[in-house]
Amino acid sequence: MVGIFCYYQQCRIYSQPNLLPMKNLFKPTLLCLAVLSLFSNCKETTMNKIPDNAIVRVSIGYYPPEQEAAVEEKLETVFKEKIMPAVKKLNGNIHYFVAIDKEKKSITNVSLWETREDAMQMAEMKEMLEMAKEFIELGVEFSEITNHEMIWQLPENME
Repeated sequence: MVGIFCYYQQCRIYSQPNLLPMKNLFKPTLLCLAVLSLFSNCKETTMNKIPDNAIVRVSIGYYPPEQEAAVEEKLETVFKEKIMPAVKKLNGNIHYFVAIDKEKKSITNVSLWETREDAMQMAEMKEMLEMAKEFIELGVEFSEITNHEMIWQLPENME
């Protein structure tokens, strides 16, 4: 893994785990600008405290072992291409996570929403309903989707 450290318009590229300098691949200011542009796309809420009344929405599905490659491919491509643009248009989404547990043959979507009403938009989203059918055709069995009221968060001192 490569780490990039920028300070006072000077960048150095370090390799992990020993953090020894490799070599400067680009002009320092150009590299710093590229790194900063990546972080400029982050939502403002990632740096601020999450609302106390936020909702954590959890969807879990279990797939047949022989469908693992197809399920993973669908999550990485089609799901990302169809669902993520639609989610970005919804009100109140703070974060969205898609994960796979290959050991337990399980997929999980966890999303964080400003309000319960915002989270419930997912239940009616056309793209999500269509995608669920595609996963069911692969043999994925979904548990009931739950919407949890947040009780506390770490770090607690986020401002």
